[in-house]
Amino acid sequence: MEILRTLWELVAGLVVLGWDLAVLLVSSAGHLLHHLHTDSPRLEGLLVGVLLAWLMVHRDKHPLIRVVSSPLKLIVDILDLAWEQATEVIVDMWHVAVEWLGGAVSWLRGKLAAGWSWMMSGLAGLKGKLSK
Repeated sequence: MEILRTLWELVAGLVVLGWDLAVLLVSSAGHLLHHLHTDSPRLEGLLVGVLLAWLMVHRDKHPLIRVVSSPLKLIVDILDLAWEQATEVIVDMWHVAVEWLGGAVSWLRGKLAAGWSWMMSGLAGLKGKLSK
């Protein structure tokens, strides 16, 4: 009976030790995350970015990682589509602005050329009248 009690105390002590270790690890991880979030947000962002990049690189190697990274893949695909649409809109707006500006410049150049021609013809007529 003494041996069973000693073995039971050993098992109970190991369970308590395991529980204490788990509490210590979770508490330390919480304090570390709190410190990163409040005192070092850039480092936290860098670590999150590295973790997400790792997930995207290793997503085809394990089904669990594929499941975890699937929302990230969806977000990356949405951002990719949004980026393509935004660049397409900007390029289209640039082409329209250049076309409108080119039209305005050519209209102004035409008006200036017509005014110049009208002025030169008037001066040529005046020169002809003065020469007679």
